Amino acid sequence: MTQHFPVRMQPAAPKDKKRGAQAHKEGEKDPEYENINLAFRNREQQKGGHLTPKNQNPGPSRAPSNSAMVPHWLHRAILSLYVILALTFLFCIILSALILMQNSNMSKELNGLRMELSNVSNWVRECQTEQQQGWGNTQKQVQDARNDIRGVNGKVETTSMKLTELKSEINKVQSSLETVKQKLEERINKPA
Repeated sequence: MTQHFPVRMQPAAPKDKKRGAQAHKEGEKDPEYENINLAFRNREQQKGGHLTPKNQNPGPSRAPSNSAMVPHWLHRAILSLYVILALTFLFCIILSALILMQNSNMSKELNGLRMELSNVSNWVRECQTEQQQGWGNTQKQVQDARNDIRGVNGKVETTSMKLTELKSEINKVQSSLETVKQKLEERINKPA
């Protein structure tokens, strides 16, 4: 005993064709609105069959599939997907932990390198300071040596001038001695 329910068509949509939840809500308020899908489903359930679309060739009829019966392999596939997801999540956690450990080790190494760099830079500063002090001392000693050389040059020049004066004095004394000697020889050679 199949009962036929009158199938009422949905009124034609206006030209602006509202879509989405707003159009659905407006249809529910309309007394002429009937959800065609529900009407067809009710009809199919009562007939115990299903409708074949008009644009397809009718094929061999299949028994209606029971939605409560899900193939066993589908459960296994879903379970294996969950296992893969769990393993992936576990892998991500382990990888994150390893990255954190590596980051900790690298930060310790960087701190050590920073300390070594600080020590080296302090040592270089000390060496530069010592070098500048040594260079300053060397320049002072060179300046002192130059001053000493200038003093010695001045003394040598003074001594040289004195020696030149002394030589001219010696020459005068020699010429005087020569004249005295000649006068004495003339007196000695003169008969008296």
